[in-house]
Amino acid sequence: MRSLQAFVILVLTLLVPSLGWGQAATSGEMESGITRFEAGGNYNWIHANAPPGQCGCFSLNGGSGVFLVNLTHAWAGVADITYAHANNVDGTSQNITILNYLFGARYSRRNHTRFTPYAEVLFGGAKEDVNFNFTINRNAFGLSGGGGVTMPLGQRFNYTIVQVDYVHTRIPNGVNNSQNNTRVVTGFTYKF
Repeated sequence: MRSLQAFVILVLTLLVPSLGWGQAATSGEMESGITRFEAGGNYNWIHANAPPGQCGCFSLNGGSGVFLVNLTHAWAGVADITYAHANNVDGTSQNITILNYLFGARYSRRNHTRFTPYAEVLFGGAKEDVNFNFTINRNAFGLSGGGGVTMPLGQRFNYTIVQVDYVHTRIPNGVNNSQNNTRVVTGFTYKF
């Protein structure tokens, strides 16, 4: 848990100077159509591979909030907080809630079309609440890698058509303490 807290503090320490740099800019836009800050909300569908060693696979539904700091034409710092929940997993009375809080970098390939593909890698933590015979509340390391495509909707909004991520977490599970999930995302961002 201490190493996770140290990691989050390190990421925030690296992002804070870029926030100040963004405030020093004379204009809210770096280049045509690219603003310094973006914030958004998404719908998330997660395909989970638990229990470990088998595929009693199940799906979770939820949402995420994302905050971007565009540092250059192509690179951005990203914070992504995801919440997802599933009831009656595998026909049982087990409920699972997952909260991922991940931070990292995004590379966007801006081109002459309306569509902007991007790839990102994020690191941070994952928290899981499970109700077996008693409630289990665990925190662990998490990472995500993937990409998607956005398109502008007017001057102030972007639409994430689709984003697909591999999400790995190290939540204790009594077998191998490893989860490998797929996340599919769609949503909107507001450009400040």
